[in-house]
Amino acid sequence: MRPLQEDVEVLLTRQARARLPIGRQLLLYLDPFAFFKDASRGPAYLQEMALAYNRGLRWLLASYLRRWVVIAASLFIAIEPAEALAGQISYVPAAAFAVGCCIAVTVTACTAVAYILLGLPRER
Repeated sequence: MRPLQEDVEVLLTRQARARLPIGRQLLLYLDPFAFFKDASRGPAYLQEMALAYNRGLRWLLASYLRRWVVIAASLFIAIEPAEALAGQISYVPAAAFAVGCCIAVTVTACTAVAYILLGLPRER
């Protein structure tokens, strides 16, 4: 569930995030685009304001990039020990780590593309 456009700015404060349930805090910790506004809907002036807001928060994506690179690397490293145990137990843990690594790499790539695109100069 995406927060309302007005709630996004409130969530930037530490106090507002502290009042959230732990599950919602975890989602905010992992979702790189949770604090951004939708710049594809509404009148043109609202779209411009949302895009300017998103460009101003571009720096947030750098911390999410680091976070997701660490997650992807951790899951990738965990595949080998899980495969070594697969002969004794099951291949399911190794497959789960591999799928998780693929998801983390995909999130990292999408975040990197958004970071680059938000940094491009505006076209008129």
